[in-house]
Amino acid sequence: MENPSSQDLDEVDLEEHVIPEAAWTRALWNTFPAHKEFSVSALDGMRLAKLGYRMYKYVKAERTAGRVPIMDPFNSPKAGPIMGVPIGGIGSGSIGRGWRGDFARWTITPTGLMQLGAVEADQFSVRIKREDTKPITTTLYPGRPKSPILQSAWEWKVTGLKSNYYALFPRAWTTYQEPDPNILLTCRQVSPVIPNNYQETSYPVGMFIWTIENKGDTDAEISLMFTFQNGTGAPQDSNGGHNNVEFRRKVSDLRGSRIGDDTIGETVGVRLDHSYEQICRVDGGAPTTHIDPYSFGIAARASGECQVSTCPLFLTNNFASCKQLWEDFKDDGELTSKDYPTRISAKGETVGAAVCAKVKVPKGETKEVVFSLGWDAPITRFSSGEAYFKRYTKFYGHAGDAVESILSDAMAAFPDWEYQILNWQKPILMDHALPNYYKMALFNELYYLVDGGTVWTLDPIIKPSHPKVQNSPNDEEYGHFAYLEGLEYRMYNTYDVHFYASFALIQLWPKLELSLQRDIAWATMQEYSTVWTTLHSGKRANRKTMGAVPHDVGNPGEDPWRSLNSYCIQDICRWKDLPCKFVLQIYRDFIFTQDKEFLNDVYPTVVATVKYAMQFDSDGDGILDNEGFPDQTYDTWSAVGCSAYTGGLWLACLAAAKQMAIKMDDHDNWKMFHEIFENGKINYEKKLWNGSYYDYDSSKSVHHDSIMADMMAGQWYTKACDLEQIVPEENAWKSLHAIFDYNVKGFQSGNMGALNGCRPNGRPDFTCMQSCEVWTGTTYGLAAAMLHQGMPDEAFETAKGVIFSTYETLGYMFQTPEAWDLKGNFRACAYMRPLSIWAMQWAWDRMYTLPDGETHPVRDKRMEKLKGDEMRRSQSNGTLSSEELLSSRTYSTPLSRKKYDKKLSASQE
Repeated sequence: MENPSSQDLDEVDLEEHVIPEAAWTRALWNTFPAHKEFSVSALDGMRLAKLGYRMYKYVKAERTAGRVPIMDPFNSPKAGPIMGVPIGGIGSGSIGRGWRGDFARWTITPTGLMQLGAVEADQFSVRIKREDTKPITTTLYPGRPKSPILQSAWEWKVTGLKSNYYALFPRAWTTYQEPDPNILLTCRQVSPVIPNNYQETSYPVGMFIWTIENKGDTDAEISLMFTFQNGTGAPQDSNGGHNNVEFRRKVSDLRGSRIGDDTIGETVGVRLDHSYEQICRVDGGAPTTHIDPYSFGIAARASGECQVSTCPLFLTNNFASCKQLWEDFKDDGELTSKDYPTRISAKGETVGAAVCAKVKVPKGETKEVVFSLGWDAPITRFSSGEAYFKRYTKFYGHAGDAVESILSDAMAAFPDWEYQILNWQKPILMDHALPNYYKMALFNELYYLVDGGTVWTLDPIIKPSHPKVQNSPNDEEYGHFAYLEGLEYRMYNTYDVHFYASFALIQLWPKLELSLQRDIAWATMQEYSTVWTTLHSGKRANRKTMGAVPHDVGNPGEDPWRSLNSYCIQDICRWKDLPCKFVLQIYRDFIFTQDKEFLNDVYPTVVATVKYAMQFDSDGDGILDNEGFPDQTYDTWSAVGCSAYTGGLWLACLAAAKQMAIKMDDHDNWKMFHEIFENGKINYEKKLWNGSYYDYDSSKSVHHDSIMADMMAGQWYTKACDLEQIVPEENAWKSLHAIFDYNVKGFQSGNMGALNGCRPNGRPDFTCMQSCEVWTGTTYGLAAAMLHQGMPDEAFETAKGVIFSTYETLGYMFQTPEAWDLKGNFRACAYMRPLSIWAMQWAWDRMYTLPDGETHPVRDKRMEKLKGDEMRRSQSNGTLSSEELLSSRTYSTPLSRKKYDKKLSASQE
């Protein structure tokens, strides 16, 4: 995204406290229905019974050996509809903060694994004192805690009726007009997640900037208190050995900031050193215990106007201690640190700390109070015991003693971070041809790059004796990057899924994307002697074969980057989509970066990958043949012979390989790719085109003519990369319209996204569990394909069903699942693939964005349409809900093929 012009900057109010219109909004009193996990039908249960049994044995064996299984469907985590914008940078670990204020999801321990559970002692509280009145004191959580100690010791007066939450990642806002309706409190949460920034973006810190507006007739004295438990709510919090230490830092101690003037003041806070033991075992061997450095920190900015006081230590599980803290705060809005002597915590105690900021706010004026929350856990250590320093340690050292510096630097630098965030987001927010619901989801889905168990390494702590991922100058500068397929599906850089999600990384942090692709290229050429039993079929298969693109680079339970392909459900070395997706991503990343050195590095692997895949063309027709087991990303949905999904990807792959061969002056391989491509194009049409769309596959099965929502995946990438057409333009247009009418509008009136499989009679394809699911990420990919094909109205209508289901009706925000079933019940919450919404932005920027001053007819039409929707909202006096706006549209029911062809002909005429 290019930086906006100075003229643009003048047109928009860049004040940090302005809440963007596109932000996701929810009143704190509101609720969502409880999440329900998917369940398999009786028929699917019979089909998957053997898989379930083998999965149970696998999970038990992994746990017994001290490893983390790639998934545990018998104990899947369920956060519930509570999540909001997470805190922290990329690869530093994260704290998922709920939209009602919970600190509820944690990925900051050295293991890097996710832990769910709100720590109820982690709260913001307020004391409001006006002249000649009693102070009002309350926590700012809209509800009551489960802990009877905190419920009795502290006050809980906020109802949420006059409080709202707003989210536009990486920022969030919470406004409170309670407990005093004449005091407007606004908490602005900021994390330093900034595109094309490879330093601050890695920092383990988040800011809470409070603006206090006094709308009353008298002056007010306001105190805000931030309490935080030393830990994540895990059993280790009460193991003892934790220590809290008060600290103060002068402005002169601030490092690396260009805003180091005396007006900033002093950073006052508490460092919370955490004693954390991690037990690791390799292949069932003797356990080894590691105690890696690990600390938290909370702080506030003191100045001439703002007094900051601290409580270095209180017991969060002791009523008397909690009550003492509350009464101290309530008495005069300050904390007396000498009343809370510090010591090492004893076993059975959970300890916390508090920081309090006090400011006078005259009537009619506004003041600002700034808090920061950070941590320093410099090591990621996997279950094997292998450990890496995190990226941010390049700037703060490896010792684990930097949390005070991290907090202090953030106090000085956060205005700069916000300005960069605004400059990045503003061109999209100002694009009036894009609907606000899309802008909201576009930015908020990026949460997963922070909260997805992300690892961004600096160096391994111990240099391995066996081969490691090859180092290039890019690796030395930017390290290695990995993120989990999902918080339930614990595999790093799952490549068939990254194919969709990667549009976010390549556009925003291209150096990380290139690093990831180099790792995949290296991994492709590795071979293991390991043979194991696949869980789906029970057959024996190689874990990793040379030339086979890996499914993943490992999981936290083993040794990522060295133990490849932790996915053991299918024979992954015979998957047909992985080689195609590798070649396509390499070419896309090259045309975006124009990095010839990158292409030189990976091109030999591109050639080897294509040649490896050619073995799967069993009949020499130029198309890879599916082998009757789930040998692509839909890993319970089988295809036989030529299929729309795999065949289209293969043709697109060959088109990309041809272009790379030209760039590399490789005529011999270009000729080979070209001949296969031309032969494949003819047979793809001959075997699959039925006059209205491409059949699911070329078999004689009862579902061979199903309408697959993802059938145009190859065509999508062809358009995205400006490659040679793989199908006739008219056929692509017809296919996408068929998908839109059947899989999108024909399913739940278009309100839930694109159904994966639909029969020609309009009913769901019940072939297997996945054929009758909606996949959120593939729906966004489908919408991107529609944009490339000149179908913007259909594209945004398609995406809208997923967006409104995620954020408005089902409550899956900031944990968007891989899938939901016909009833909206989820599978695999918090998943990588929905990042593919950035493929829509890729398409929009290339198809409909013109230089300043020029107009585009599609953009003009979109703007008129959106203005019409806005007018309808205003005419309804704002009473139409988003769900009502959706349901008020008229949708046709699925047509028979004969009527559908007639409709297409009429529209073309």
